[in-house]
Amino acid sequence: MALVDMTGAILFHQIHSQESLHGTYGGVVPEVASRAHVEVLPSLVRSAFRDTGSSPSQLQGIAVTQGPGLLGSLLTGISFAKGIGSAFRLPLIGVDHVQAHLRACVDSMESLQGKTVGLVISGGHTHLFRIENWPNMELISQTVDDAAGEAFDKGAKLLGLSYPGGPSIQKEAEKNTLPLLPLTKKRIRTENPLDFSFSGLKTAFSLLVRKTELNERTRPLLAASLQHAIVEHVLDRIEQTVFQESPAHLLVGGGVSANALLRKTLHAFSAQQGMTLHLSPLSLARDNALMIARHGRELFLSGMSTPYPYTSFSPYTREASDVRVKKTVFQS
Repeated sequence: MALVDMTGAILFHQIHSQESLHGTYGGVVPEVASRAHVEVLPSLVRSAFRDTGSSPSQLQGIAVTQGPGLLGSLLTGISFAKGIGSAFRLPLIGVDHVQAHLRACVDSMESLQGKTVGLVISGGHTHLFRIENWPNMELISQTVDDAAGEAFDKGAKLLGLSYPGGPSIQKEAEKNTLPLLPLTKKRIRTENPLDFSFSGLKTAFSLLVRKTELNERTRPLLAASLQHAIVEHVLDRIEQTVFQESPAHLLVGGGVSANALLRKTLHAFSAQQGMTLHLSPLSLARDNALMIARHGRELFLSGMSTPYPYTSFSPYTREASDVRVKKTVFQS
């Protein structure tokens, strides 16, 4: 839950994590997620208004995640927003939470001068965007199968590590002192050469784990090898995109952007290219309300809102571009 004023200044921001709830299951359970939203939303909203000494009547609009995401969680958030909005006849601002991750990368989008490319890399999404006139952006590429975060989660589960997989894999990989194991012998190729594909890496890693005895030496080795393969694939797509787009700025947000190896790799690459890298702060890498509020404010100021009674306002679980089906092959 977050409150910002019309200048974008933060009045209130609080994150309620569900990681401990889903850790038992090794991944997000939709029913558990939506029920947790129902339980925590009322108290978060009360805290926001109590701590800031404000009331809903002072709001000019309500920004809410419209998609993509889990339908139950989206419906819970939208229904709650509609309830408050209806009581005070406030406009709703539907926010794409994938795009909002990029908003967490900078304090002011106006500071970006020149062509900008944005990477959103998380548990559910891996997207590259071309940004020329914020908040308008164009999709360059995306994953054709699994997201980068899913590869981390699957790998962690195979190694007997905790959820979420990204931090667990990183922590285990830091213990490794052995040469890395190659997961693929050929370069991953997709129909759109800028698209991502992680399903092959997941399969290769699964086969490697099955034929390896897990112990205090091999588990860190496997974790480090998987982490390196994921980062290497991401860097390959970034390199091609930068060559094609020649951007002045690169924004990187989403939960996986917190990975230390990825951040180090992108810092080195950006410096080499003379490009300015904007990474989301670690505290804002995962899903958070502040990025929704900030992005929503800018959409509102651009005239993009839905007035009461919200007859055309409904959630979407996937972006239209996500349904593209492409054949993934390997290239020598």
